[in-house]
Amino acid sequence: MRFLVVCLTAAMAGVVVSAPAARAQDTQQATAPSARQLALTRRYVELMMSDQFEDVIRAMVAGEAALDREAQTLPEEDRRFLIDLTAELTADMIPQMLEEMIPIYARAYTEAELEALIAFYDSEMGRSIIAKTMEAMPAANQAAMSVLPQLMEKMAARLCQHYGCAPGELETLQRQMRGEVVVVPGAK
Repeated sequence: MRFLVVCLTAAMAGVVVSAPAARAQDTQQATAPSARQLALTRRYVELMMSDQFEDVIRAMVAGEAALDREAQTLPEEDRRFLIDLTAELTADMIPQMLEEMIPIYARAYTEAELEALIAFYDSEMGRSIIAKTMEAMPAANQAAMSVLPQLMEKMAARLCQHYGCAPGELETLQRQMRGEVVVVPGAK
C-alpha cells in the first residue's frame, strides 16, 4: 500500500508542476472548466507523460521491493513476478487516474496558464526537463523513502508520548511501524 501511494505521488509530481495562487475574483476558477481548458489540460498531461514512464514505474517498484523486508524474504521468481505485476497494473491505471484529474487541473489553471505550460513543455527545453525528471524520479523516490524510517520512529515516539506506553511498547511499536513482524507474548 505504501508503495502504491508513493508511486502515484511520484507519477503526479511529473504532472503537477506548480499550484496556481488562489484568486477569488477569477470566476473561471470557481466554475466548471471550459471545453478549451479541458482540451488544453489533456495536451499538457500528454506532454508530461513521457515514453519512459512505464520504465520509471518499474524502477520505482523494484526500488520499493528492495527496501521492503517482507519482499526480501520471497523467492526471487515470486519477487520478480510481484514487481512486474505491480508495475504493469500501476502503469495501466495511470491513464484512468489522469483522466479523473484533468477536470481538476483544468479548473486550477486559466487557459493562458495552460497555453504557457504547453508552449514550454512542447519546446526543446521542456522536453529535456521532462526526460530528466523521468530519469531522476526513481532515485528521488528512493531518497524520499530513505527518511521514512525516521518518520515512523518519531511517530511511534509521539504516539507513546500522547497515549502512554508501558515499558517495551515503544520499541515494539517502532518495530511494527518499520514493517518488522513482532510477536507479542500472550497474543493470539
